[in-house]
Amino acid sequence: MRSSNRGSGAWGFTLLELVVVITIIGILGAMVVVRVAGYTAKAQKAKVEHDLKAIIHVAELIQASTGRLPATLEEIRSGKTESGEETHLTLSEAKDPWGNEYLYEVDSSGRPRARCLGKDGSEGGEGDNQDFEEPKAEGQ
Repeated sequence: MRSSNRGSGAWGFTLLELVVVITIIGILGAMVVVRVAGYTAKAQKAKVEHDLKAIIHVAELIQASTGRLPATLEEIRSGKTESGEETHLTLSEAKDPWGNEYLYEVDSSGRPRARCLGKDGSEGGEGDNQDFEEPKAEGQ
């Protein structure tokens, strides 16, 4: 920082000093963005895993309450069976982080199964497009 030669005693920064400081701030900002960007994918994966477990848990609670598993995700979401009977259990959020509906079914052995098809909304894939299911399939 240099004093001005105007005689008023004003102090200020040179253009070079300002450019150096702004460059350093830009580099630090870029480093933060790169580090934080990886946490978004981890958070989305954690949300999907939690939501799938919640769907299965609510389905099992409905089974304990009514004697049967809900047939559709809509039954879980609405808190009513297909016949209109109140279950007093609901699941408010039934969409994955990418806005796709979760999938729910009762498998051939009579157990509830919840799935998410990932960002692309289609079977298979890796990374953001990875499929998730609960309970986890053998080998997952």
